[in-house]
Amino acid sequence: MSDIISLPYSWTIPEKQIIDDNFSTHSDWTKVVFTNLKEELVKHLRTQQNNKCCYCKYDLGFDIKQVDIEHIVPKSRHEKFTFEPLNLALSCPGCNTKKSIKPVLNNITVNYSKNSANYKIVHAHFDNYSEHINVINGCVFTANSAKGSETITYCELFRLSTVEEKIQASKRLQPSVLESLVNDLKTATKEKKEELIDILKNVIR
Repeated sequence: MSDIISLPYSWTIPEKQIIDDNFSTHSDWTKVVFTNLKEELVKHLRTQQNNKCCYCKYDLGFDIKQVDIEHIVPKSRHEKFTFEPLNLALSCPGCNTKKSIKPVLNNITVNYSKNSANYKIVHAHFDNYSEHINVINGCVFTANSAKGSETITYCELFRLSTVEEKIQASKRLQPSVLESLVNDLKTATKEKKEELIDILKNVIR
């Protein structure tokens, strides 16, 4: 079964008008006027992506902080593609943060490229994920291609293996480990806090 987004979101005529009236630079993406458009986009893509992150294939949460609208070609580098449906997919915040604004195009094009070969990483609209990346036990990622390898590196998917190992180890420990994890949260960096919170959530399930 293909895991390509088979049906990109199509902006309605009123939505296109809102975009035309309010978009001039990539920083406009955060304007409140686009909130409803984004909500409709997310609903559509959750179905298209089976509610999984386009990069790590973990299930996406339903809290606002548990899903990001990912710009495959970074909008800060190519702002004219900010609202291009083929450039939009859903990712978990971790993958979106790790990928950041790394360049993904092999060749710069005037129009949005529909050629899979022009992308360094797996493209949710053009590439069958499983042809490029194997996911073992839900947390170990191995590459089947150069594109798969780049995706693993760009999004640091190896980080998920470490988190999974810590979760399993935590489940085997005594309840006192919860107190230790909570104490660690007090002094952890922002990135480390996110990892520890994930561990805590799994320990107390």
